[in-house]
Amino acid sequence: MRKAILASVILSAMFSAAQAADVKLSGDFGYRNDDLEVGSVNSNRDRLRLQLNATADVNDKTKVVFGVRTGSTKSSWNDIGEGNSLKNVGLNLAYVEYAAAPFAKVTLGKMNRPWHSDALFFDNDIKPEGLAVAVKHDSGLSASAFNLKLVEGGVAKDSDLVGLQVGLSKKLAGLDVAAHATTLKQEVKVGNALVKHDQLVLGASLKKDVAGVPVKLFVEQLTNDEAKTQDKATAYGVTFGNAKNAGDWEVSLLKQDAEANALSAVWTDSDFGGEATLHDGTAIRAAYGLADGWKVRGSLFDVEVGATKADYKRLMVDLVFVY
Repeated sequence: MRKAILASVILSAMFSAAQAADVKLSGDFGYRNDDLEVGSVNSNRDRLRLQLNATADVNDKTKVVFGVRTGSTKSSWNDIGEGNSLKNVGLNLAYVEYAAAPFAKVTLGKMNRPWHSDALFFDNDIKPEGLAVAVKHDSGLSASAFNLKLVEGGVAKDSDLVGLQVGLSKKLAGLDVAAHATTLKQEVKVGNALVKHDQLVLGASLKKDVAGVPVKLFVEQLTNDEAKTQDKATAYGVTFGNAKNAGDWEVSLLKQDAEANALSAVWTDSDFGGEATLHDGTAIRAAYGLADGWKVRGSLFDVEVGATKADYKRLMVDLVFVY
């Protein structure tokens, strides 16, 4: 009886604290048909995902975010039809954000990626862990510095990533112009070897409404200074529209080419080329807002992967409800 009373008191206190902290829930549910062809091997899968985030504004300077999702490190999607099995659900986000000043914030924990990239050099589903500090000035200047833990080494050396990104956004001649430069230094233990990457990423983008349609162009290049050869990756693309609300649409085209030693296997995108660090191909994506919260989207990847230039073709069609 005492345990029951104590549990009731704790739950009541947590509920009261959640109300006082102004907790907001958000997330999405998605259903996907995933058709994949790699060389002579074909597969077609139906998949689902669920994401749920709780954001608590503790005070005017502190925010706490907790989130769970289905899937794995590089994908939020789980296959269905596996004998009605239980699906993988794990901790997706767990961080505290502190506004140290009107122009600066500190983030600690398991967070969204603390640097910006329009290319598919880095998988957007990865939620890195560590410390990040970001500043943004009214002049358009911004910067982000971060120290992320990849593998806790124990008595051995830890695997980590240390990075810095600086950016500038301006409105020039009716164009929204942005540019950024990013350095990423990481050491990852693979077997008994320590693999190092010292990457420099340079990117720029232009945005403008054309006949009422938002248009964005970008270009991005990555160079790994630790590699002696095959050290570059390049991406560029264009997006028309923005499927944000019901009746809105968008279409995007991306071209990306990565040499063998440019990208880190820790971060490579799992959809574009199936995590292959050596790849060359295109991505065509489209989306349409069906109704408030509802969106249908399709993604087509046509890529050559590996030294043998194996064909990698993938078509994903999603129905997503955002809440």
